[in-house]
Amino acid sequence: MIGKLSFPNRICTELTNDCNVSCTFCNRQKICMEIGYMDERLFHKIIDEASEHLPVKLVPFFRGEPLMHPKVVEFLKYAKNKGLGPIQLASNALLLDEEMQEGLIEAGVDYVSFSLDTLDEEVYGRSRLSGNLRISNENVRHFGEKCQQRKKKGDSAPTIQVSTININDYIPGQKDFIEYWRKYVDVVRVYEQHDEKGQLVDPKVRERLDVFGNRMPCRKVFTDMLIYWDGQVAICNYDWDERRSIGNVSEISIQEAWDSDEYERIRNMHTEGRFDESICNECHHWKIDYTENGYLGTSYTSSGIERRR
Repeated sequence: MIGKLSFPNRICTELTNDCNVSCTFCNRQKICMEIGYMDERLFHKIIDEASEHLPVKLVPFFRGEPLMHPKVVEFLKYAKNKGLGPIQLASNALLLDEEMQEGLIEAGVDYVSFSLDTLDEEVYGRSRLSGNLRISNENVRHFGEKCQQRKKKGDSAPTIQVSTININDYIPGQKDFIEYWRKYVDVVRVYEQHDEKGQLVDPKVRERLDVFGNRMPCRKVFTDMLIYWDGQVAICNYDWDERRSIGNVSEISIQEAWDSDEYERIRNMHTEGRFDESICNECHHWKIDYTENGYLGTSYTSSGIERRR
């Protein structure tokens, strides 16, 4: 049985839910939300409290593009100086210019994942309607080469991942995509697609994971916390439009939200196996934590396949 931690050991902090690329497959297209940017006072409040409960991982993004936040580097540097880590970032790389690359390295970011999906600009443009694959590719390639050079000299640099998704448009060029990016980054990751309810889209993948006789508790509600840009606490990174009133950490502490009656009701729902109409009822993600590797998809390094599930 999974036990509740006294304080979350992984905090996902949404710097902004704004995005400069419109992806046809993204869950953003299915929800209505106010667009905003986390203010400095709230971010410092979150980090200051978390720094009293180390170690705590920080994931500074959720429904938007974190590099759009005007203080992203300043925020990440503050978190790193307070002892949080590893800091794990994700981006579409459109704003990853030279200054931003230097800023992320200086801030001490540990891991950055870039969603690029394909080498084909026409294919990319069909699913990422306002992106620019040429700019994003050049930015990541330059960043990757810079980090490789730093590591050869013994200097610190983030681990870099480039990712794609197993959807029909991307699969034909997937092999070339993997081989190309393995030269420039540490990991190339192939993800399985989930919908806004946390359900795996590919029926074959769903069938492969459908080996459980009973519903098991999800790890996330016992170990992780997700905070929207305005301070509202959500259940997890499949909770795209906040189905529960857990609390707002601009008004209360993380600890108070973590120990709140509503959060406890959610955990009891998992331990007792009695699910209401929340997103937890239909989600598939809990199954992944009970697999042999706790991992879904495939990761490729420069030396070959790292992990597969």
